[in-house]
Amino acid sequence: MMVDVLFTLCFQDKAPYIEELEEQMQKLHEERASAILVRRAADNDDEMVEVEAAVNAATSVFGQKVISAEMITAATSAAQAASAAVREQTNLAVKLDEFGRDINLQKRMDMTRRAERRKARFDSKRILSMEVDSSNQRIEGELSSDESDSESTAYQHHRKLLLQTADQIFSDASEEYSQLSAVKERFEKWKKDYSSSYRDAYMALSVPAIFSPYVRLELLKWDPLHEDVDFFDMKWHSLLFDYGVPNDGSDFVSDDADSNLVPELVEKVALPILHHEIVHCWDMLSTRETKNAVTATVLVTNYVPTSSEALSDLLVAIRTHLADAVANLTVPTWSPHILKVVPNAARVAAYRFGMSVRLMRNICLWKEILALPVLEKLVLDELLYGKVLPHVRSITANVHDAITRTERVIASLSGVWAGPNVTGERSRKLQPLVDYVLLLGKTLEKKHVIGITESETGGLARRLKKMLVELNEYDNARDIARTFHLKEAL
Repeated sequence: MMVDVLFTLCFQDKAPYIEELEEQMQKLHEERASAILVRRAADNDDEMVEVEAAVNAATSVFGQKVISAEMITAATSAAQAASAAVREQTNLAVKLDEFGRDINLQKRMDMTRRAERRKARFDSKRILSMEVDSSNQRIEGELSSDESDSESTAYQHHRKLLLQTADQIFSDASEEYSQLSAVKERFEKWKKDYSSSYRDAYMALSVPAIFSPYVRLELLKWDPLHEDVDFFDMKWHSLLFDYGVPNDGSDFVSDDADSNLVPELVEKVALPILHHEIVHCWDMLSTRETKNAVTATVLVTNYVPTSSEALSDLLVAIRTHLADAVANLTVPTWSPHILKVVPNAARVAAYRFGMSVRLMRNICLWKEILALPVLEKLVLDELLYGKVLPHVRSITANVHDAITRTERVIASLSGVWAGPNVTGERSRKLQPLVDYVLLLGKTLEKKHVIGITESETGGLARRLKKMLVELNEYDNARDIARTFHLKEAL
């Protein structure tokens, strides 16, 4: 028995259609991802242009002088004037084209919609972040969903059309080629009845390519960044995982190349899909997408050997995109006076800090895949000490906010560098963070800290002690307990 000409012609005929469907699905995923990133960038521009102009105006008033009440008043006026000037510049005037249409109307409508979405997002996230236990209170910016309902509906509609088309690809093929199960049965029968002929024809090298079109069509449904699905739940896997296994239930013989069928299909078909999603569609600031990306990567690595060049390329892409996300993130280090006098500066700074914590937490999700030195460079060296800790230091005078934000930082490190499950010697790279927690303790100890009453001091001290325990700094935690006369055990 040989792979007949009709079989070969069948797949040659279907290949262009399958490739077109794959390209269309990739494009659909890319457009969904792009819409989110474009809107996020527009939101950033809308807010930051105005706030930065106001910050610059207020900073020029403060200068290096001792800040007085008169200077605060002057800086407030300067910031408000700068904000108003930027709003005036961005308030696009009516501009008619040759047909009398306002070419700026759509831009104004888009800006209004973005402003309304930002306000609604801020209000809803503020409600979600209100928790009784202030140590678990999330900062606005940690919680985010940038996908609109209308975009999701449009995506689902187009996806459904593509999958309906995919279901018809083999509808005109003869019965023996129309279903993967029939093709599998055909070749298994050949292997069983004419094993020598099957082996001499090197069919173990051919069957991955023969089964591949059916696998590719089913994997059109695979959306690895937006769903957690195991290959075991897919039809192609359930059909092929035991392909070629002897009828007596025994395992493959040592030289039977068919034993590598499913791993090869994962490497040749599934892994490129995941690689494309990571490179072109992954939103590193999305915790849901990152969790799913981690799950999908673990799933693939269960089949693909570590020596695989394609797997190596995937891991490089993951590391590169995380590094880019860190590099592109800006966390303001505006002083408390600036935050006070500049409209929306405090909210923008808090949101940017929340985004940084979210990214830190998302990178830590890769702890079982990326090597610890890679994580240390991304999370500790570049993100924590390069961007996050300078921000928190800038608000140390506001000890309430400083403690809350430091708690969020340590919570984001949980499971890698912090928390009860982390044992062994603490990374020396955590020392600057430990030093800052101790600095907050010294700040709290001073009775002249504005806004801190005697009754509040104990509660804040307990939170500092808890942070030190999370960092496995038990001696320092005991010192805090003694200093503030805390009775409870660590």
